Amino acid sequence: MDTSTLIWIIVGIIVVAIIVVVVLMVTARGRREKRAEAQHEQAERMRAEARESEMAAREQEAQVAQARADAASAAAAAEQAKARAAQATIDADRRAAAIDEHQTDAEKHRAEQAETLRKADDVDPFVTDGTTDAAPGPRRTGATRADGTDPDAASRTDRV
Repeated sequence: MDTSTLIWIIVGIIVVAIIVVVVLMVTARGRREKRAEAQHEQAERMRAEARESEMAAREQEAQVAQARADAASAAAAAEQAKARAAQATIDADRRAAAIDEHQTDAEKHRAEQAETLRKADDVDPFVTDGTTDAAPGPRRTGATRADGTDPDAASRTDRV
């Protein structure tokens, strides 16, 4: 073997080595790009999942806030109902007191009317029996004039 053949073999080996290195560099660049692209896609998937998780969390927080607002509204409505009930109780008590006062006044007026009728019967010379009925109204039982007529008969016929 001669030196020129040896040089050609060395040059061939160097050229093959360079070609192998170039091929490895080209394929390594492609693999790096594919790996970077795969990592980017994985990062995008993770971001999408994070956004979906955030939206779910926001929806849940909104539901919690709505539930709290509903509870507060129900509590306020209950307080208003309590206040209305308390006011109604106060009004009922006030009206009951007024009714009692009116009843007392009515009984007083009836007693005064009965007393006035009794006094009138005492004064009237034509009434033979001085007893009167304590029931309300103008009719008196047992009060008659000396001639046997009812002193209230004329007033009852006038009303009819």
